[in-house]
Parts: sequence; structure tokens; C-alpha cells
Amino acid sequence: MTTPPNPPALSVKVLPALTALASRVEEVRFPLETSDAAAARELRQSLADQLGDYLVPRVENQDAPLLVVVGGSTGAGKSTLVNSIVGSRVSTPGVLRPTTRWPVLVHNPADADHFTSDRILPSLKRVVKESTDLGTPQVRLVASEAVPAGLALLDSPDIDSVDEGNRKLARQLLAAADLWLFVTTAARYADAVPWELLHQSSERGTTIAMVLDRVPPQANREVRHHLSTLLTEAGLGAAPIFTVPELQLVDGLLPEAAVFPVQSWVLGLGRNTTARERVVARTLTGALAAVPARARALAENCRTQEDAAAALADAVDSAFGAAHEELARSLVDGRVLRGEVLARWQDFVGTGQFFRGIEPTVARLRDRITNAVTGKRDAAGPLEQAIGSSIALLVREQAIEALTETGTRWRSVPEGRALLEATSAAPTLPPGFDEALSRTIREWSDSVNDLVREVGQSKRAKARILSFGVNAVGAVLMLAAFAGTGGLTGVEAGIAGGTAAVSGKLLDTIFGDQVTRDLAATARSGLLERVDAVLAGVRGPFDRALATHEVPPRFSGTLTAAADRLEGTL
Repeated sequence: MTTPPNPPALSVKVLPALTALASRVEEVRFPLETSDAAAARELRQSLADQLGDYLVPRVENQDAPLLVVVGGSTGAGKSTLVNSIVGSRVSTPGVLRPTTRWPVLVHNPADADHFTSDRILPSLKRVVKESTDLGTPQVRLVASEAVPAGLALLDSPDIDSVDEGNRKLARQLLAAADLWLFVTTAARYADAVPWELLHQSSERGTTIAMVLDRVPPQANREVRHHLSTLLTEAGLGAAPIFTVPELQLVDGLLPEAAVFPVQSWVLGLGRNTTARERVVARTLTGALAAVPARARALAENCRTQEDAAAALADAVDSAFGAAHEELARSLVDGRVLRGEVLARWQDFVGTGQFFRGIEPTVARLRDRITNAVTGKRDAAGPLEQAIGSSIALLVREQAIEALTETGTRWRSVPEGRALLEATSAAPTLPPGFDEALSRTIREWSDSVNDLVREVGQSKRAKARILSFGVNAVGAVLMLAAFAGTGGLTGVEAGIAGGTAAVSGKLLDTIFGDQVTRDLAATARSGLLERVDAVLAGVRGPFDRALATHEVPPRFSGTLTAAADRLEGTL
């Protein structure tokens, strides 16, 4: 195996590129519960820990002390091993689980400045007393002359602790290690969790050494050979193996003879500058080489989030866009004039026989309608109400259709289901919808009457509007606006066609052909604009859910570019 240079020759561009990538990784978020979200969050945290706790500070200062993280399974004897290497009880072992709640970092007094600052593990508060506020994430610093300058030992929590916070912290500490001294026992060295982490550490480039603790003398050769085989198969064949026999402790420490091989090797790294630099070089070089690929994998996870967010937004846009288009069609194809509206129109002109006796002249027609609408009975109000009810029914149908379509598409994917469960978004009409819709239609009806007043300013128009009444002309204008027949069949289509002809001719006598067409178009567009505002309230919970769980657009490309930049400096 080729030995890395001492220290590794790094381009001056590495640190800026590394820092930029670390910033991008810190900014990454996975708000949507896509199928890969859990793994993506774990990768992001792992990469952020490695960049922030190890790579950036190590590249900034390659001469900083070598950090040996002593990690392993529950009850493997990590704290006892650290105490035995140092020769005093600096970390407290225990029989209760979890034992090591917060990490203990043992360093030479001359290296205190390296660890009292937040150069590494900035998220952990520095304390010097074991009893200090155990609820605060912290690392306890212990200065000891037994540890040579240039070396520090960190006793970490169990990697398989019953406490989830301990497990996460243990993984964070491993990401900060120059060397992972993995402690296991003869009974548990083949457990799945440790090997998963050993593989991950190897992929990240961390140098690893094994301590096989509590080995029965008669099983030493067999167990050591099997462990060596497993390490080789995992690509870790170069990792040194130290065995510690199963012995009685002396004043809480392992007998000196039992711990001497691992003790002399570890402490020797601090005393031998060349050996220490080689470990740093090996871990740093391997870790840097592994980062671009991990960052690109994270970028793919970001792309999945971006695609999922776009698909969810498209489901809302397409469903409510379709509702808008369908409503726009319904306002010109005669669907508004169904049933009750046509009945009220016949009432409005004074007789159900009206369409069979239409005189051919507009003047006579106007007189007939004038007589009907200026009598004792005001038929314009019921006609306006019928038109309003018909519009409300069409809008309600399309709102429900849009909600159903959006809900169906969101429920078909895990991220959509999670959003529906986590927010107020729901495929049901919001409270007060019908009241809000009725109010909107009344306001639109009033605006049509205002339009009639505003446009009918000529003497001739004013006189005719006054003879009919503003509300009556407004009602006729509404009919003219909706008087297509594309959505009707049979008798209704025939009646609606007659209605269109009659209402159009009447309005032409008041405003003229072109003005009548413009007024009808203005009335339709005004209604559609107001109805869109109502639909926006219906889709509002979906839009707010997406805004609350916003996925930054094109971040995957930004992250990939940062990874490429770093790779180009290595």
C-alpha cells in the first residue's frame, strides 16, 4: 500500500471549495416525506458533521492534535479502556445504560487551546466538571499529562445506545475522528450495527483500529482470526487488531500488562510525529476523496424533493386551472340558463306564452317587456337570484371537482399524504364557502347594474334604462352574457336560443350592437375574475402547505456544482 504524503499536499483552493460545499450542505433541507427523505436527512447530517467537525478544521490546521475517538457497542468497556490507557479514572464507567451520556475528551494541557475553542464539535458546550448541567449537549474536557502533546482521546457514547440522542452523537463524533479506536467484545464483534458503521467510516476514509475486549484466553486465536477475516472481507484488512483478555479489574483499571499493546500504540502516535502525520494524511486524503460522491448523492436526493414539490404544485395548478377553464366555458355555452333561470325569465317577460307570440319589430317587443317589468310585480329580483343560484351551483361543482382531483393526486404519493396529514389542506370545501360565494355573486350582480348606469349615459339610453329599471336591464344583460346553447339540449336549448335573441335585441336598442357585445364580455370576465378569487381561497390550504414545506428550486444543481468544484481542487 502506498503511504500518503506527510502532511498531505493540498491545493490552496481546497479550503475555499470545502468551506463553500459545507455551507451548501448546511442549507439543504428535506421538508417533503418522499420515499428517500429519511435516508437523505441522515446523509445530510452525516456529511455536515464530517465537513464541519473534521474536514474543514483539519484542512485549516493539519498540525492540530490527532483525535482518537474511542467508540463501540454498549457495555464493550470503552470508558474502562480510556481510563486504563491514561492510567487514571478520567471517564466514569457504569452498569446502567446508557453509561457515557456525554463524551469525555482527554488531552495534554499544552493542547488545551485546540479543544476549548469550537474548532471541532462546535455544537457541544465545553465543560470541565462531570456534574455540569447534564441536559445541555456538551463535551467534558480533561487535561492529563499522561496523554502526550499532539494526541487526544475521546470517550464517546454507545453506537447502539438505547437513547437515540446518544446514537446520533456517537455517529457525529466518529465523523470528527482522525482515528476510530473501535472497541467490541468477543461475544459481540460480529453484531450488525457496528459493522454498518465500520463500512461507513471506511467509505468516509477514517482510519480504524480494533480492540477486541474480554477475550477468553482459550478463544483468543480463533476469535482474532475470525475478526481478521471479517475485516479483510469488508476492505479493512489493514486495520490493526488488539486483544484484551478477560481479567479482573484493579482499582477499576485493566492490568497494565493486558492494556500495554494498545496503550503503547495509541500513545506512541502522540510521541511520534511521523506516525501521527501519516494517520492524519491517510484519513484526510481518504475523507476528501469520498466527499464529492457523497455530495452528489445528496444532490440527487435534493432533485427528488424538487421533482416531488413540482409534481404536488402541478396537481394543484392543473386541477384548479381545469376548474377555471370549465367555468369559462360554462359562462358562454348556456349552462347558466338551465331550469329555474329560464322559468324566471318567462316570468320576467310576463307570460309563459311569450316566445310563441313575439312580434317581429323590436319596438313592439320593447313595449311588451316594458309593460311586464313596470307593472306591480317586480320580476327582475327573482331572475337575478335564479341566475346567481345557477352560477353558484356551477362554481361549487368545479370547486369540488378540483379539490377531489388534487386530493387524489396528493394521496397517491407519500409526500402528498404526509402533507395532507400534517397541515390543514384537505379535499373538502372550506367552512363558509357557500356564504362567501353567494356574497361574491351578489357583489358581481351589483357591479353589472353599476356598469349599466355607467355606460348608459346618453339621453336615449338613460330614458330606456329608466323605463325598464336598472335592475331589469342588468338582469337582461346577465342573460345576454350567458346565452349560448352549447351546454343545453332539447326544449331548453330552443328556449335559451330565443332568450339570447330577445335579450340581445333589447340591449341593442339601448346600447347598440358593439357596446352590447362589449358589456356582455365585461360582465363575463368580471364574474370569472371574482370566481377565481373564491377558488383561490379553496386551493389556499394546498398552497400554504407547499409554502410551509417549501423546497428551494434548483438547489440540486448548486450542490452538484459545489461538489464538482471541490473535486477539481483535489
